[in-house]
Amino acid sequence: MKFRMLGPLRIEGDDSPAGGAMITAPKQRTVLAMLLARAGHVVPIRSLVAEVWDDQPPRSAVANLRTYLMQLRKLMPPAADPAVERLVTSDAGYLLRVEPEEFDLFQFEALAAHARQALGRRDLSTALDSYTRALALWQGMPAEDVPLGPTLREVVARLTDRYLSVVEEHADIQLALGRHATAAKRLREVIGQYPLRERLHGQLMVALYQSGDVVGALDAFGAARKVLADELGIDPGPDLRRLHQLILRRDPALLSEEQEAPADDGRPRPRQLPRAPSVFVGRSAELARIHAVLGAGAGPPVLALHGPGGIGKSTLALKAAYGVADRYPDGHLYADLQGSTPSLSPLRPDEVLGRFLRALGVPPGEVPAAPAEAAALYQSVLADRRVLIVLDNAVGAAQVTPLLPAGGGCAALVTSRSALTTLDAVPIAVSMFDEEQSVRMLALLAGQARVAAETEAAAEIARWCCHHPLALRIAGARLAGRPDWSLAGFNERLSNQRRRLDELQAADLRVRSCFEVGYATLTSAARNVFRLFGVLEVPEVGVELVAALADSDLKTAEAVLDELVEARLIEPVGESRFRTHDLLRLFAGELAASHDSPADLNLAVRRALDWYLDLCRRLGDLLQPHLRAGGGSGERRRDPGLVLRDPAAAVRWLDTELRCLVAAAVQAARGEPDTARFAIELMTLVKATVMKSGYWRELETIARLAIEVARRDGDRGAEASTLATLGLLEWRAGRGEAAGGHLRRALELWRDLGNREEEGMALHNLGWLHMQAGDLNTALGHISASLRLLKTHGSRRVGLVGHNLGELLLQLGRDAEAVDRFERCLTVRRADRDLNGESITLAALGRAYCLLDRRDEALAAMDEALARCEETGNREDEWEVLLSRSEIRLRQDALAAAERDLVRALELTAQIGDAYGYAACTRQLARARTASGDPRAAGDARRAEELFADPAMRLNPVLERLLTAQV
Repeated sequence: MKFRMLGPLRIEGDDSPAGGAMITAPKQRTVLAMLLARAGHVVPIRSLVAEVWDDQPPRSAVANLRTYLMQLRKLMPPAADPAVERLVTSDAGYLLRVEPEEFDLFQFEALAAHARQALGRRDLSTALDSYTRALALWQGMPAEDVPLGPTLREVVARLTDRYLSVVEEHADIQLALGRHATAAKRLREVIGQYPLRERLHGQLMVALYQSGDVVGALDAFGAARKVLADELGIDPGPDLRRLHQLILRRDPALLSEEQEAPADDGRPRPRQLPRAPSVFVGRSAELARIHAVLGAGAGPPVLALHGPGGIGKSTLALKAAYGVADRYPDGHLYADLQGSTPSLSPLRPDEVLGRFLRALGVPPGEVPAAPAEAAALYQSVLADRRVLIVLDNAVGAAQVTPLLPAGGGCAALVTSRSALTTLDAVPIAVSMFDEEQSVRMLALLAGQARVAAETEAAAEIARWCCHHPLALRIAGARLAGRPDWSLAGFNERLSNQRRRLDELQAADLRVRSCFEVGYATLTSAARNVFRLFGVLEVPEVGVELVAALADSDLKTAEAVLDELVEARLIEPVGESRFRTHDLLRLFAGELAASHDSPADLNLAVRRALDWYLDLCRRLGDLLQPHLRAGGGSGERRRDPGLVLRDPAAAVRWLDTELRCLVAAAVQAARGEPDTARFAIELMTLVKATVMKSGYWRELETIARLAIEVARRDGDRGAEASTLATLGLLEWRAGRGEAAGGHLRRALELWRDLGNREEEGMALHNLGWLHMQAGDLNTALGHISASLRLLKTHGSRRVGLVGHNLGELLLQLGRDAEAVDRFERCLTVRRADRDLNGESITLAALGRAYCLLDRRDEALAAMDEALARCEETGNREDEWEVLLSRSEIRLRQDALAAAERDLVRALELTAQIGDAYGYAACTRQLARARTASGDPRAAGDARRAEELFADPAMRLNPVLERLLTAQV
């Protein structure tokens, strides 16, 4: 055995000590558990990232993932065949090769399958032996020491249910073979872990009773009743109560192999459930919840499944119904209430009551015509029966309420698009599949071999289908009907968004029909807004943006959004924020094209883009008011409905909206010249804040769009401005020559245009680049010339250039002069109320004081710098301040404070992907932990050494001098 997952996660080699190798890093354990759960299959990188970091991965997630996998490789024993790689890396993801005899989960499944085969032959001894060996593999909860994401939670739930089923089957065989005491011992242990599983309590009662311990059997019932009451507030279910009565009566049937079957009373037992779903994927958590509620036995349980159209609510309800059907021997009633059926009106409750009463044996002539009388008779008929009722496709609570049973032996499953919040029922939300479930559904429909041969194409098809179960079912059906098609070819067809909805129809199934039902329920105002979702290509929207898009007030926008949520055409993703998936967006776009004029649609998009720009201007006004531009395109067109009260609120807004701003820029750049200029204006407004927040990838996307638009329009000023940003991006990417080319071209353009102030800034930018490259004398000449030119023309950007002159002086070792320069620069920036600039200069001033060992002044500057960095979202300087402050803390022997600073600095550098910062903070953390005697120091030091060994690493000479200074 090499890999253990049925308990704590372990890797064992032939020479491993008892217990095997522990994986100490929690995220590494999650990665390994994901690879083991899909052993033998490729696990996509995005699935690993989603599992480890859920919905908020850091910018360095993929890089961190590679590190975890590198460390896991070192722990893994080699494959049995030396020529076979154990952990395989591919473009699609990672694959872990595990042989059946190497993995406890594979062995458990094999032994359980062998036991079931023996049980089918009535070979109880062999079945008992196989089940016993299978259960011996379990050392605790599955993956019990692993931080679980959404996929692993489902895996663990499924494995736990499988384990308990095997325990119950094992106990049944022990009881059949008369091994009552052994069965009771095991059952007590398992009940201690899973006290809410009623069947286990029942088996324990039987085991004790059949071994002659009647008092123990009754005590076991009392314990079950207490734990159910304490934990769930319910009484034992009918089966456990009936068993309790048999024990009280000392019924001889309990001592025999067979129990007497209930007498047939001649009453009809309707079996109305439609055919059980032949293809079913996932939903283990929802099924477990349904079974738990239905098994609780407290009154008539009612479950209300809700979710968008085509999400699989009916399939889930039928799967659950068939899973518990044997608990309801008196009948299974079913009705499609037609709440969202195209061209059909919802059924009235009295129509359904009549059908149900006739099915339950009431003669047609005795079914009351009055709805109230029919409902009363329905409850009377159900009162002493155990009937399961499935009410599918409900339109609202009023339609359902008269059909719900009052009798304690009955249960009801209800499905609807909207959540029936006024219904006395347990709500269960049904959502989209994840990628693994989506691909599995395609494999079940189109063929396992086809999907296995084209896994990446299958994953792409799932993404084009938005992981929507109905779309996936149609895609699978189309592939099944065309075995000559490759998945890659069908993927290509779906990639054309103009044809995608046409492709997603097969026989009587159409994705459009599913969406049309929801659209038909909307008011005129809601329809108008929904169509606009199809023309603005941003991932999510807020109420204020929708008001701008629709040219309405906030109250109207809120009401419309509530209506769209109720119709399941959009979904909330946070307070006052909403999104719709791509298939619905395409549907909305089709409707917009057929209902609205191009001019009206373009105007709506322009209002949304103006809303974004207006808020970006307000962001700049708060963070850099000295650069405020007035007039022209910068004029505010309407009240945005959103108040950015302070810099921190403005930065939070940008954090929330940045990916939407990028998407809007991508869309705008494809438009007419007036619309396309959005990309240029956006870059100008947000670049400073975006850079200091560490959003380099987003900035690069916007800048490349802006340069394309500028050159297409022949706007040389915009081109020159954008080249400065691209020069910085190229330098960060390690392409110094390209960076220099961009910055020199920008200087040429500004000189050609005769813009002396911008010429001065272009000289500064070249000076900055020379400073980064270590050519300090050339840098000093450029920056000094820039400063003279800007002062001559009264530029408001003197503070920025003066600051970088101070940075250059630090690199030249002229620390006292640098302090003087930073102090003067800080005065200018404070006078300008330039909060961004103030945070940057305070950070640099703190470093300069630290180099002069002026500790008190350094700490004061750094504390103020941190406050400003947090206020303005300046993560780029925040980590440098924390790292510098840790140096002073170490000099003062304040080791715990230094470690706190470094842990936070490491988080920041990981978020923004700063390789040098991460390495320097790791090295400094090793120093701090060495000083405090922390055993983790050696590992930190090794990690830092590995990071600094990267030949692409760029050192910060000032920080290196500060951190290695002998004081």
